[in-house]
Amino acid sequence: MYRLLIVDDEPIIVEGLFDKFLQLTERPFEVCKAYNGEEALGIARRARVDLLLTDLKMPGMDGLQLQQEVQQLWPKCKTVFLTGHNDFQSIQSSMRGGAFDYVLKMEMDYKIIEAVTRAADAIAEENSHERMLSEARHRWTQALPILCKEYVLELVEGERSSPHTRAARFSDLKLPLDAQARVHLGIGRVDEWPDDIRPGDKSLLLYGVHNVIEEHFAEGCRIVFVTYGNDRFLWLLQLEPGLDHETALQRQSRILGIVESAQTACRTYLKLPCSFVAGCEPCDWEELPRKFGQLDFLLTRGLGLGREILLSDASPSPSATNDTAARLQEREITQLMQALERKDGIDFHRRLAAVSSAIGETEAIQSGMALTLFYSLSSSFLQLMNRSGLLESLPERIDMNKLLGAQEHAAWGDAAKFFGELADLVIEKVEAESGRESNEVVERVQHFVRENIGGDLSLAKLSEVVFLTPFYLSRLYKQQTGRSLTDYITEIKLSMAKDMLVGTNSKIYEVGIHLGFHSSPYFNHFFKKQTNMTPQEYRDTWTPRPAKHD
Repeated sequence: MYRLLIVDDEPIIVEGLFDKFLQLTERPFEVCKAYNGEEALGIARRARVDLLLTDLKMPGMDGLQLQQEVQQLWPKCKTVFLTGHNDFQSIQSSMRGGAFDYVLKMEMDYKIIEAVTRAADAIAEENSHERMLSEARHRWTQALPILCKEYVLELVEGERSSPHTRAARFSDLKLPLDAQARVHLGIGRVDEWPDDIRPGDKSLLLYGVHNVIEEHFAEGCRIVFVTYGNDRFLWLLQLEPGLDHETALQRQSRILGIVESAQTACRTYLKLPCSFVAGCEPCDWEELPRKFGQLDFLLTRGLGLGREILLSDASPSPSATNDTAARLQEREITQLMQALERKDGIDFHRRLAAVSSAIGETEAIQSGMALTLFYSLSSSFLQLMNRSGLLESLPERIDMNKLLGAQEHAAWGDAAKFFGELADLVIEKVEAESGRESNEVVERVQHFVRENIGGDLSLAKLSEVVFLTPFYLSRLYKQQTGRSLTDYITEIKLSMAKDMLVGTNSKIYEVGIHLGFHSSPYFNHFFKKQTNMTPQEYRDTWTPRPAKHD
């Protein structure tokens, strides 16, 4: 929905157009109004303006000045000028200044509505699906190296994918790899950076390592190089297809030697000591996370030397399996808590079941994997409960000892059940708190409307009262009450008008001014539209007539 700001120094014009645009059902607008340029600019500074319908000639800040100010705030805003005469010089100036259209005030209302609607269509065209996709493709191409890096890291960290989806992603990202062929993995680390290194030099040196690796594996190989962390890198390598079995074996046996040459080149030409662990044995894509855990474990543990380590996947690594599982658990726990923050209980329980099955439902809680998982989840729950303000209320409904102590659970299955029940409770409490806060927002808005019935009740102003954006407030109010804010304001104004007409001696124009109507004709129009009676007819109907005396 586009936000339209109507501006004119003649209140009857503003009120009439405001009412006309509110009545549009096929093409609804969110409508704001102002009676001079300064007031309109104040609204534009508080909330986005998509369409500006403004008088060209106004005292103080005129329409041209207002358009320029609004254009600086909201460059995509379309302006339609209203002019009361054929002032072609001003019209030409407005069009040169970027106005979308102009309409003479003497034109019928439908002409004005048509001009504003065409401006809205122009915005829609600019934001069309095709244009957005074209722009997204351009930006996507620019971001391709980052997207490639993210996807490769997802694969080595345990992203589940089929050969078909991998092939599609490889094609999209222009990765020179075969989604079904086996792959070699290698990892490395910069052991020591130069003492005089400057900001930005690390990226440059890592790019140098990238070039060294690619140059050494250039013949008969397809390779993808990715950096991660502050000093780590990895590469995925596949031998060119079509090699006979004996040649392929010879190439694989040379991988460690090629990596050794690359290590020497890094030291000699880049002055950069690096450690490497080469994957000489290829693995299936599904095995890639396990292989990554194995190589990373070897790199972390080392073998006697603290720097310029050179190992292969043939080196002994008794704890690599546990290390891989720990990495997968860390990823799953992050996704578990993200599901909880989204209040998606179904996804949380599904992921919890997957993690539980990975370590075995009957495994004792005192074992390494189960113990690590327990305290990782316990810490994550405590952080979430603290951020959500639940640490004071939830302990009344749960046994905190079961959250803080693994010894309170006989087996992992018991702990998993506890975490599942705790997740349901957290979601219940967060949703209840969210509902309470939403109701408070509605009450504050309604109170402001009642207390300021004759003042600025635009959506922009009301959104300021509750510190929300206008669009979000509009959606929230409709969701909580089942009706729009405009309907509520209309109802309150009508109720107060009836009470004042019957219960006070105020003149009808005074009643209108009190309720925020700047012209008597518009108040009469509003009241008759709602009641099928003019204010005077309503007063005459409900005011007791003096008794006749004989």
